[in-house]
Amino acid sequence: MFDSIQYVLVYGFILGSIYLLISLGFTIVCGVLRVFHMGYGAVFVVAVYTMWMLMDTFHLSLFAAMAGMFILQILFTLSVIYFPVVKRYFEREELLLTSLILISFIVEEAANFFYPESAGVDIPTMILSGTARIGSSSIPYQLLIASGVSVITTAVFVLYLLKTRQGLVIRAVSQDLESAELMGAKVGLTHALAMVLSIIPPTICILVIAPVWGIEPTMGTSLLMTAIMVSILGGLGNIKGSIIASYIVGFLSSSVAFLVNPRMMGLATLFVVFVVLIFKPTGIAKNESIW
Repeated sequence: MFDSIQYVLVYGFILGSIYLLISLGFTIVCGVLRVFHMGYGAVFVVAVYTMWMLMDTFHLSLFAAMAGMFILQILFTLSVIYFPVVKRYFEREELLLTSLILISFIVEEAANFFYPESAGVDIPTMILSGTARIGSSSIPYQLLIASGVSVITTAVFVLYLLKTRQGLVIRAVSQDLESAELMGAKVGLTHALAMVLSIIPPTICILVIAPVWGIEPTMGTSLLMTAIMVSILGGLGNIKGSIIASYIVGFLSSSVAFLVNPRMMGLATLFVVFVVLIFKPTGIAKNESIW
């Protein structure tokens, strides 16, 4: 029993950190643009398959492929998602959500066409192989590194929002769009910046977990569902709430996996989130602002 509790604590922290990195970008878009980003799953797919294309087809080195992938991610986000869809249909939610879902499906189908699951995709971003012993738990080093990367990335984003001038503008736009515009904030530019910032956490996440995670063209859908679940539980668009919710979901998932039945992990988590929202529909934190 003591060994099981150790596994719950260790893997709860690891899963919570990974869930946080998965959901952070979604939370930024919800908090700043007040948009339910149903195309968010495409970010993960574009990151992995673009990087693999640059390495496998164009024979770029790992770091050159990473740089090229980030550039293409920014171009994709601005030229395919933000300007033609989000900005155009900002006031028409039904068209916005439909268009974002279609973009996600198109990306998944394109990835499946060029790199079907049977073809195999190997992203060589393993930082440290092997396992570490924490008490009686045996943990892959890569997962521990992913947890540390998540904490550092989140801290950088929080400091950026709280300590920089542009972070202040982002928070102002998040809290009151009209007042921020009257005070001289460039709302369109701030929204575009938030869209670009939102691709950083999921891209970092998929790169660090790719060596120990199942890579397939449809993975964006499941990762999107994780981001939605965490963001809704935490309070849509609130980073503080998402931090708390990520670790709640992480510890809940590990508790069910190690103490009950691993096959019930997803079901139990969804059920608990549902019950919480019945009694607190706004989530853990207020969702009127990003922080």
